[in-house]
Amino acid sequence: MKKILVPCDFSDSARQAYKFAIDLAAANGGEVILVKIIDLTPVYVESLDSNPYYLHVTSVLKELEVDAWDDFEVFTKAIDAKNVKVTFVTEQGTVCQTLLNQIHKQEADLVVMGTRGVHGLKEFLLGSNTEKIVQCAPVPVFVIHHAQSFSRIKNIIFPTEIDLTQNAIVEKIKALQAFFNATLHLLYIKTPVNDEKIEELEMSLGNMARFYDLTNYTINVREHNNEEDGILKFSTALSNSIIAMGTHGNKGLKHFMAGSIAESVANHSKETIWTYSIGAQQ
Repeated sequence: MKKILVPCDFSDSARQAYKFAIDLAAANGGEVILVKIIDLTPVYVESLDSNPYYLHVTSVLKELEVDAWDDFEVFTKAIDAKNVKVTFVTEQGTVCQTLLNQIHKQEADLVVMGTRGVHGLKEFLLGSNTEKIVQCAPVPVFVIHHAQSFSRIKNIIFPTEIDLTQNAIVEKIKALQAFFNATLHLLYIKTPVNDEKIEELEMSLGNMARFYDLTNYTINVREHNNEEDGILKFSTALSNSIIAMGTHGNKGLKHFMAGSIAESVANHSKETIWTYSIGAQQ
């Protein structure tokens, strides 16, 4: 987590993400890269106006870049950087693709982003930038919903299937656990379609923990109608916690039909979420 990239629109959500990123970098000898994405999507995409507002795109882009630098100065002066190196870059493009470009260009190890989440019809039709980035980012992503003190994170909730082919995500989570010196809480949500007994599931989850040589962990099996709500309910009852999840990064029709629990939890949880896209690595 040496190079931490923070998408920034200078909103309150971005401010919380920036504070969290500064704390991470200060504790790890890292640096923070703030990225302001200038999306010049034509107005006519929404209004059906045949004349986009940016007929003179070069002059508009320059003006927006100047405004971004002014906003950056105000934004960073209000927050103590704790001697962390902070770099500011601007790039024009769509949010997800531009962020991917910056991840590779900056050789970032981690993305920290704030979100307000989306709900209802808007979520169904458009999704959110958070969800898209969680899907496609080739590095871990922290999703920050509200101000959370870095030093108070003592619990990591790991919702999981009982699966012995999760080595990539488990190794990342073990490193995360070591960084925070936290207790790891393995969580299996038993839905109505699963007729296994809770005792059997707990035994299997314990065997999985031993297979991966986990330490300082708890075993938790909870019954709920669906996995997402079960995860959210468990997390609200455990203070000083974050949720760590892997996602397969489903896209296109597959994502439309199946979705991703990790992406949905990242959108709806009030807790800080850490995600790692297994699909982006393939």
